[in-house]
Amino acid sequence: MITLNDTHFIAAGTNRACYVHPEDPNKCLKVVISGNNKESHREISYYQFLLKRDISWAMVARFYGTQASNKGEAEVVELIRDNDDNISHSLDHYFRILTSEDELKKFIDLLIELKRYLFTELIYVKDLNAVNIVYQKSSNERGKLVVIDGLAYPNRFKALNNIDFFTKKKINKSWKHFIWTLKKRCSSKYHKNLKILLIESENQL
Repeated sequence: MITLNDTHFIAAGTNRACYVHPEDPNKCLKVVISGNNKESHREISYYQFLLKRDISWAMVARFYGTQASNKGEAEVVELIRDNDDNISHSLDHYFRILTSEDELKKFIDLLIELKRYLFTELIYVKDLNAVNIVYQKSSNERGKLVVIDGLAYPNRFKALNNIDFFTKKKINKSWKHFIWTLKKRCSSKYHKNLKILLIESENQL
C-alpha cells in the first residue's frame, strides 16, 4: 500500500485530489475525497477501453491502472512535467496571463494540434475545459497541450462507442462548447482577436 501525505499533494477538485506518486515522480495518484466513486469508476472503465484500442498517448496523460493507498484506491496516471521537471501548468493558467497576440496565436496553433489528435485517436473528453488541459513546455520552445482529466465514454450505450461516426459527433460537440468558453479565460482585450483566430482555426481542420 502506498502512503500519501501532504508533501505529495498537488491539487484537489470537488471530487478528487491528486498526489505525486511517492515512488515515481513522473506519475500521480488520483483519490476520491467526496465519497462518490462514480466519476473515477467511469474514467477507469474508459481508460481500459482506450488501452484495448492501443491509442497513442501523445496528448493524453497515460493511464497505468489502480493502486491501493492510505487514502483509498487511487488511479495511477502520468504526471505531465515541463522540460525543467516542474509540473506543467494548466491552459487556464496561461490564458489568464496572456501578454501578447503572438502568445495567443501559439496556443491557438497548439489547440488545432490537440483537436486533430482527439479526432484521429477518437478520444472523447466529457469534461473538456482549460483546467483539464496542461501546456507542457519542451526544449524546442513550442511544447504541446496534454489532456489530464475528464475522460469518459462518449455514449451511454457502449455498442455505439465502437462506431466512429457517433464518437466523432460527441467529440465535435464537446470541442465546440470548450473552444467558445476560452474567451472567459483571458483578458477582454484579446476577445476580438481570439474569436477571429478560433474561426480561422476551424477552417484549417
